[in-house]
Amino acid sequence: MRIKKPATENERVLATLLLVFIVYFGLDSLASLVFTEESLSFLRYRLTLSFIIGIIAGALFYLWAKPEEEEKPVEKPKVLDKSYAILERALSEDEALLLEIIRENEGITQDSLRFRTGFSKSKVSALLLNLEKKGIITRERLGRTYKVFIADWIKK
Repeated sequence: MRIKKPATENERVLATLLLVFIVYFGLDSLASLVFTEESLSFLRYRLTLSFIIGIIAGALFYLWAKPEEEEKPVEKPKVLDKSYAILERALSEDEALLLEIIRENEGITQDSLRFRTGFSKSKVSALLLNLEKKGIITRERLGRTYKVFIADWIKK
C-alpha cells in the first residue's frame, strides 16, 4: 500500500499534528502497560520521552510530506501571440493598450479600463467603440457600464 502525500500545506500541517498526538499517546499508553512503576519522577520521564519522540516523528513526517517542486514547462510562443502582435501594430497606441488589458482580463468593465489607463470616460468609450466597429471586441451591457470581451474570431 502506497501512502499518499498531503495535497495542500494545511493538510500537511494537520497530518503532522495528528501524527504527533498519535505517537505521543500511543507511546505513553504502551509505556504504561510495559512499565508498571507509577512514581512521579518516572511518570514525568515517560511523558517527556513520549512527547519528544512524537515531535521528532511529526518533524520527520512534515519534511517527508514536502511537495516536490514541479519543473515548469518552457512556454512556446503561441500563434495567438503572433496574431495579437500583428493586430496591435495596426491599432493606435491607446487602442493597443486597451486591447492588451482586455486580453489579460477578459470581461473587464469599461469603468475598470478607465481606472487602469487613466483615460477619461469619453476617451475610453470612443476607443472601445472604434474597436467594436472593427470587430476586435464585443461589449455586453452591465447596468450602467459594459463588460468588454475579445471577439471570438480573434481567440480561435
